[in-house]
Amino acid sequence: MNSFNSYRDLTVISVVLLCSAISTHAANTTSYSPNSVQPEPLWSKVISTNSVNTDGGVFDESFAEQPQFTYNVVQVTVPKHIKINDINDYREIVLPAYSNMQIQLVNMARNGNNVGFALIQVNAYEFNVTLSYTKTIIDGSHLTGLNVGLILNQDGNLYAINTNPHEDIWISLVLMLYNKTAPLPGGCNMEFPVEVSPVMNLTLLESTIEVDTPPASVARQFNESCGKAELRYESYYLSMPSYDFSQKTYFNYIRNLISYANAKASGRLNNLTTAMPSIKRIYDRQIGRGMVFVTVVIDPVHRGFAAYVPVHSYACQPFLNIGGCYEFNIPIRIVGLIITIIMAAEIIIGFCPHVVKALICGGIVGLIGTMKFVQAWNLPVTHTELVAMLVLGTITCAVLFTVIAIYCPIATILICNVIVGYMICSIIYYGFYGNLFIHLYVTLILLLCGVGLGLLLTSIPAFLLANSFLFGAVALFYGVNVVFSARLHYSLRNLYHGVYEDNYQTVLSDSTLDINEIMACASFAIILSICIYLRVRCRLRENQVVPRGFWIPCGNHGSRTSLAILADDAFTYDHPTITRWTSGDDDVFESPATNARFFDRLRKFRRQRVPT
Repeated sequence: MNSFNSYRDLTVISVVLLCSAISTHAANTTSYSPNSVQPEPLWSKVISTNSVNTDGGVFDESFAEQPQFTYNVVQVTVPKHIKINDINDYREIVLPAYSNMQIQLVNMARNGNNVGFALIQVNAYEFNVTLSYTKTIIDGSHLTGLNVGLILNQDGNLYAINTNPHEDIWISLVLMLYNKTAPLPGGCNMEFPVEVSPVMNLTLLESTIEVDTPPASVARQFNESCGKAELRYESYYLSMPSYDFSQKTYFNYIRNLISYANAKASGRLNNLTTAMPSIKRIYDRQIGRGMVFVTVVIDPVHRGFAAYVPVHSYACQPFLNIGGCYEFNIPIRIVGLIITIIMAAEIIIGFCPHVVKALICGGIVGLIGTMKFVQAWNLPVTHTELVAMLVLGTITCAVLFTVIAIYCPIATILICNVIVGYMICSIIYYGFYGNLFIHLYVTLILLLCGVGLGLLLTSIPAFLLANSFLFGAVALFYGVNVVFSARLHYSLRNLYHGVYEDNYQTVLSDSTLDINEIMACASFAIILSICIYLRVRCRLRENQVVPRGFWIPCGNHGSRTSLAILADDAFTYDHPTITRWTSGDDDVFESPATNARFFDRLRKFRRQRVPT
C-alpha cells in the first residue's frame, strides 16, 4: 500500500512538473515584443531541487531565478579608408538583459593618423542603457539614457551596460570619426558628470520640449579655454509619422540625423533663434509624434565641425500608457463624430437658428479677443486667472452678439463671416510657418485678412444667403479633425499657449502634414462635397426649374443654379435682394420687397404653367 501511495505521489509530481514547464515555456515565448525578433536570454537560471514529502503527500515546489551578468565583446574597427566627419560603422544589435557588453575600438593608431577623436554612440529603443569608460559603474565615468555617447582619442574600451534583469534592449552602435580641427562636442560641459559629454539634455514640459546642448570646446591642439572660442551652433530636427512607435522607424530617423551631412540633407533647420552662442532650443510638444533633434557645433576659425549625439522623444510614454499618446481620447473623438454629423445636417438643411450661431460666434470672438488683450498688455496672469478671464470674456461676447442678432440679423452674418475668414487665414498661415508668433505683426495681419475675407463673403449674395453653409463647414472641419485625432486645430491651440508662456515666439511648431492630417482634409472635402450636392438638390427642388444644359437629378423635376443656390435661414428671406430667374426665352429681373414674397411668386407661377 505504501509503495502504491509513493507511486501515486510521484505520478502527481510528474504531472505538476510537466504543467509547470509548459506554462513557463508559454510565458517566455509570449512575453517578447511583436515587432522585433528577440534572442534567447543569456542569463543562467538556478533551479532548486523539488522537495517531496512522501509521508504526508504534500508537494512543495520552489522556482528561483538568479540573473547573472553576461559579458560580450563587440569590436569596432577604424577602417583603412576613413570617411572623415561621417559614419564609419553602424550596426543594430541586441543588448541582452542584465549584461555588460565591451566595445573595443581598434586600429585607431594604425589607420587614424588624420583622426582627432572617435565618437561612439549607443541609441537604445524603449529602455535606458549605460555607456561607461569602466567595467563597473563609477561616478563621473558613465552616461545613462536612451541616446548616449562617449569620446575616445585612441584605441580603447567602452562598456554598454543593461541593468534591466528582465528586458533585452535593441541598440544601434555607431562609430563617428572626426578630423583634428573638429571642435569637441560637450568639451565645456558643466551639466553632465562626464567631463566631455557629447550628449544633449531633453526636458518635457506641459506644452513644449526644451533641448539643451552643453557648450563645446575647440580642438585640443589649439589650447583655447572655454568661453573664448567663436563657435556657432546649428540645430536640426525631424518629425516622425504620428503614432508610429515601431523600432524600425525609430532607428531610421535617428540615423538620418547622426552626421552633419545627413542632418543637412534630411533634417530641417531650426532658424527661430540665431546660430550664435544660444544653444537652447524650444519645440512645440506634439503628443504621439516622435521628434529627433541634433545640434551641430561649427568652428569657423579653424574650419571644423562636429555633431552631438541625436536625442529623441515621443512627447509621451507609448510603452507605459499608449492611450496618453493620442491627441484626443476615445470619448472626445466620439463627441467629434457627433459634431460632424450635426454640422453635415446643418449644411444640408440649415436647421440651426441664427441666434444660436450668433451665440457661438460671439463666444469665439470673446475667446480670441480676450487672449489678444492679455497678450497685448503683457498682463502677468497665472493659468487659473487666464482661464477665468477667458470664460468671462466668452460669456460676455456671446450674450452681446446674441442681442445684436435679435435686433440686427444682417450683423450676425457679417460677424460670422469675419470669424470664418480669420480661421481660414490662420490655418493657411499655420500650414506655412507653424508658429503664429514668429512675426511681429502677424496677429494684426491675420485679423485684417479675416475681416477682408469676411466682408468679401458678405458682399457676394450667394454667400450672404449661405450663413449656415459657412458656419457648418467650419464646424465640420474641426469635427473631422477630432475624429482623426489630427492637428489641424493647432493654429488656435498655439494662440492659447502664446498668451501665458514666455518667449513663445522662439518655440518651433512643426506644421508638416502627416497621414492623419491628410486623411482628415480628404474626408472633410468628400463630406463637404456630398453635403453641397444634397443642399443644391433639396433647396432648388423647392424653388426653381432647371433648363436644358445643367441637370441635377431630383425626382421628376430638375434644378438649376442661381444667386440663391445656397439660401437657407428663414430670416435671410425677409431681406431684399435682386434675383435673376430665367425660363425659356424670357429674362425676368425681380426686385421684390422680400425674398419670401419672390419665392412665393415663383411657386405660384409653377402651378399656373400649362404643360406643352
